[in-house]
Amino acid sequence: MSLPPTTMRVCFGALLLLLMAAAEVSAHAGSVAYWRVVFRGAEARSQLLIAIDDVERMAPGLLSAVRPGALDVQRLGSFGETLLAHFTIEQAGARLPSRIVTAAVLDSGLLDVQVVHQLDTAATAPVLRSAFHVLTDDSHRVVVRAERAGAVVAMTLHATAPTHVAPGVGAASWHEAIAPDGSMRAMLLLGVEHILTGYDHLVFLACLLVPGGTWRSRIAIVSAFTAAHSLTLVLAAAQVVTPPARFVELAIAVSIAYVAIENLLGDRARSRWPTAFGFGLIHGLGFAGVLRAHDLPAAQWWAAIAAFNVGVEIGQLAVVALVLPLVIVLARTPWHRRVVQGTSAAVIGLACLWFVERLS
Repeated sequence: MSLPPTTMRVCFGALLLLLMAAAEVSAHAGSVAYWRVVFRGAEARSQLLIAIDDVERMAPGLLSAVRPGALDVQRLGSFGETLLAHFTIEQAGARLPSRIVTAAVLDSGLLDVQVVHQLDTAATAPVLRSAFHVLTDDSHRVVVRAERAGAVVAMTLHATAPTHVAPGVGAASWHEAIAPDGSMRAMLLLGVEHILTGYDHLVFLACLLVPGGTWRSRIAIVSAFTAAHSLTLVLAAAQVVTPPARFVELAIAVSIAYVAIENLLGDRARSRWPTAFGFGLIHGLGFAGVLRAHDLPAAQWWAAIAAFNVGVEIGQLAVVALVLPLVIVLARTPWHRRVVQGTSAAVIGLACLWFVERLS
């Protein structure tokens, strides 16, 4: 028994609208900024890494036609003042004096801004505050790494948790207040968050699973994808392999289009684990960009890699546990093939959209 043509068209139209909404969300939400703060005596130095897309959204044309390299700080103009107002360090309820000292556009597509803050060593513990989500959207995340005298703490700031009280400026209190578990917990949660907001990674995995197959073939697909992205995650985070971020993002879009085209041409679910492994290597390079920007010290490096990867796997397994029963039910219906073809056609369009956006 098959669904009436009108019903099929309605279902396909609804799916297409859903995918278009996902494309809109992925283009404008879920962006991440990186904030590294180094406390040293009566001074703190910040490194801000902001996605060029976010800069363009807030200051259209500011960095248009700008090649990677150092920037004149004066070029940032009012946008520079906006950054200083939305990434602040406070003591006793007052914002500390700060100024931008250097700026550069990186090959990875990030704006790198270096800021100096003047501390009051006699005042209360400093408070790191990010209000950048006000300029973007409430899904925006700021991954923070704060350090002093070799001690490090990591956290994520967002709309519902925009501040973090750092340990006191005194070196002794800093070491007493920082527990390695806190940083590792933050990295684990960052991994979960990264996969759950990584729409392209989830679409790729869903495209591999939707055509159906046996339990063995499905487990092989998920296992191959996990093994591959775990391998390149470690290699790229250790800078053994360092392909340009732009190439990685374009390759991820191509991988999604490829598996969707395979779905249109025929059901190859029983032999798709090599595809999952091959393209999983590329997706792992995308995951690694987060860890490279976080730049944990060598003493915590392996623990951070493990915690982040475990977080990615927890998020991935949660999604698979949710999607797989639906895939199994769908595979038993007479209109399974039509749904696979319809969704695959829509995903090809979505992948092309992502490719063009990332190319530009």
